[in-house]
Amino acid sequence: VLMSAKRDQEAAIALGKALAIDPKHVNARDNLVRLRNGNAEGRTQTEPPEPSEQRIDRMLRRGSQLAVREQFVDANRAFHEAASMPGGRELWRWKSLGFCPTVFQNEQEIDRYWEKLDHGLDLALHTEQRMDWRTLPRDGFTPSFNLPHHDKNCREVKEKFARIFEKAFPQDPPDPKETRKDRTKIRVGFVVAAAHHLGFIRVNRALIKHLDPQKFEIFFFSETGAHAECRNRVGRDDIQWVGFGSRFDETVRRIRDARCDVVYHWKVGGSPLDYFLPFAKLAPVQCTSFGSHGTGGVAAVDYYLSSSILEKPGAEEHYTERLVLLNAYATAHEPETKQSATRSELQLPETGALYFCPHRVAKYHPRFDSYLKRILERDPSGHVLLLTGKHPEISRSLVGRLRGNLGETLMKRVILPPLLPYDHYRRILSVATCVLDSPVYAGDLTTHDAFDYDVPVVTQEGRYLVQRYTAGLCRAMEMESLIADCEEKYVDVAVRLGTDSDYRDAIRRKIGERKEKLFATDATVAEYERFFESVVQ
Repeated sequence: VLMSAKRDQEAAIALGKALAIDPKHVNARDNLVRLRNGNAEGRTQTEPPEPSEQRIDRMLRRGSQLAVREQFVDANRAFHEAASMPGGRELWRWKSLGFCPTVFQNEQEIDRYWEKLDHGLDLALHTEQRMDWRTLPRDGFTPSFNLPHHDKNCREVKEKFARIFEKAFPQDPPDPKETRKDRTKIRVGFVVAAAHHLGFIRVNRALIKHLDPQKFEIFFFSETGAHAECRNRVGRDDIQWVGFGSRFDETVRRIRDARCDVVYHWKVGGSPLDYFLPFAKLAPVQCTSFGSHGTGGVAAVDYYLSSSILEKPGAEEHYTERLVLLNAYATAHEPETKQSATRSELQLPETGALYFCPHRVAKYHPRFDSYLKRILERDPSGHVLLLTGKHPEISRSLVGRLRGNLGETLMKRVILPPLLPYDHYRRILSVATCVLDSPVYAGDLTTHDAFDYDVPVVTQEGRYLVQRYTAGLCRAMEMESLIADCEEKYVDVAVRLGTDSDYRDAIRRKIGERKEKLFATDATVAEYERFFESVVQ
């Protein structure tokens, strides 16, 4: 009000008081900058006013950047300010539903967060929302990637997210008869956002490369910039590479115009684009698998491809999609080129066990702290090496919690390296004693990598798919001794691997003899071919 009245000196005093109360207050900081730049409108006397659409875009970008840094209060203010501008949208006021901390201090905090999220989703569902499906990747919000890391059934929450948006999309699914007109081969499309294309190629290169060309036509949809690298890695000449459009509706049109019989979404929810594309019903049949980390919650996705060696009886209750249990593992991993080093070269302790936790930060559930503490207490010469991610604020939150739960003495044997390049991570694997799975979220890529180096992985099997990847791989190698059913057994297995060299060497030999089963991709490819044929026929 004071700024609008050109009472700049009084406005500056008021803003200074606001910042003294809340130093992170986004609006107060921005308005103070405007005053210092010339006048209450935030421009010099000769500078033209910023167009409202540009101001909105700037504020939305600011909100997104703050949310990435987990400055959620400021991010929420930015989105509310954007919604209040001329041309703003009320939907932006609900963007905070997509916020979720990566690190929680205890399990009670997680429970309170889920209660608040569930309540917020119910309010959003009972509030009339005006939205345009063509702009939802910008205007909407998505379930947080962190949700499956909390030892919770995500189905109900993800269904609520999807119900907010699904009515905004045209209800005109492709006609299977029109899709298959004038051809006999089954056309399969793989949809992969550019930020995730390398992970997809790592675990599914063999699938794309070896699908029978006599039966299938393959389309690959992603940002054009990802095509060259993917094409080189796949090494197949008959794939149709289709780039995304500059607008969401153009991307939808390009994929639908390809007339695929089946579209496989690598991720449903990894990014706004990944999340909203399936709502547009890009093919008569849509499916997803492990890249989505459990159900996507989107009713337009028909099938979730998992594995009979992973899922518990009754697991279909965890999915909105129809659960398909392949007899093989649901991704087609291939071994990578090995990197090796010595502990001395890596500046790691040259004696004692090295318990490696090569996980993204969200996997460090508060419950994991007790496991690490007991392992270090029982193995006084061992060290734990944890990766703590690329965001300093999030890393500090995790380290602070660990320090409080483990104590200063044990923390001296916790190694916290800076963000590592991929090849450095693999070099650490070459010298690790064993890998410690999170008790609430198992490894998949990291477990395949560890076993490729003959490094044991200690795991605790849970109720949900994301807690069962490693256990399934252990069973495939007939190495159930690495699977724990409780904290006590988990710690026993880890400490024995760390302190009993004869036992550890025997386990490593068995892994070396049996790991080929994990990288035998022919069975996975055959299972996918049967699935594609069954859902199209």
